[in-house]
Amino acid sequence: MLEQIHLLAAVTVLGVLEQAYFFLQVIHARRTFGVSPPNISGPPEFERIFRAQVNSSEYFPIFVALLWQAGLFFHQGLAAALGLLYLYSRYCYFMGYRASSSDR
Repeated sequence: MLEQIHLLAAVTVLGVLEQAYFFLQVIHARRTFGVSPPNISGPPEFERIFRAQVNSSEYFPIFVALLWQAGLFFHQGLAAALGLLYLYSRYCYFMGYRASSSDR
């Protein structure tokens, strides 16, 4: 069974690490812009980083569930490849969202 899920597990771990990176970006932005928890409003730069992280974390459970279902019931390699594509696009989304609208 382990040989059938190693790619799914690797993509899941990468997804968790990506979420951790997004969380760390919010922590750094809180310190940079002086926004203390539990406040979620502040300078526009902070709010964009915060919203990008929240948007990403809202869809993470759906991503993991679909990744594992597709990998277990259809094809592990294809599911893992699409999972990597999703993680890359989510990273690009995060980086684009945190930039001001004039810089996008």
